[in-house]
Amino acid sequence: MAKNRDNSIILLVDPPEADRILPELKTAFGPERAVHVNSDLLTSAYKLAKDFNDAILILSYAKSARHPDLTWLDPEDPGFLEVKHPGFEERLQEAVRLAFFTGAKKAVLISHLSPEIKSDWIREALNAVNDRTVAIGANSDGTYYLIGLTQPNLKIFEPSGFSRGKSAEALADRARRSKLAVFSTPETYTVTGEETLLRWMENKETLPPLFTAPQAGPAAEAKKHHRRPRQHESHEPPAEKPQI
Repeated sequence: MAKNRDNSIILLVDPPEADRILPELKTAFGPERAVHVNSDLLTSAYKLAKDFNDAILILSYAKSARHPDLTWLDPEDPGFLEVKHPGFEERLQEAVRLAFFTGAKKAVLISHLSPEIKSDWIREALNAVNDRTVAIGANSDGTYYLIGLTQPNLKIFEPSGFSRGKSAEALADRARRSKLAVFSTPETYTVTGEETLLRWMENKETLPPLFTAPQAGPAAEAKKHHRRPRQHESHEPPAEKPQI
């Protein structure tokens, strides 16, 4: 199905390198494991956005010397908007403005840190936004996982500081002060540590290759994130004991 160029989905992507990962993830999981967790989250968000047939996808990518393109995310190399401003808020606004410059009438930004975003929520947001309504999806901690808007409503990003703290509430307050209606998509959560990572793992119908199903209890298995089977590990059931 052809993409609807009136709509766009925006996803911010960073390379799988420890110095490009959010400090909060490194604190929660350690630098090396945080890279794997973040990559799995990005892969999930990218698949959701790529498979959404009612919008074009814009990827804002802060490339590095080790990862100059997105073949690590998609072998077909989807192409991307190269980041010019390293600051998160400037980068976000740059990507949204590009979406409108290329002809989109509505834009929805999603966060890869909220892994249970549904395509229906994106569709609802796109249907709801107009020049008098913005869409905001909130996480249980008060941060946002989705922002939907039209070009005249870029003003909710000014002045800077909208991404700090309870960002969903801050953006909703800005919108209302600008006499805009706020459409809220369902609440979800963001992966911030072992508990929310395990919650995602348990809720997934099909786990990514780097996950293993819990077998040794929730806390222990979460710490074994990305354990791979040994090459010669047997998967045959144990032999039945002879009955006397």
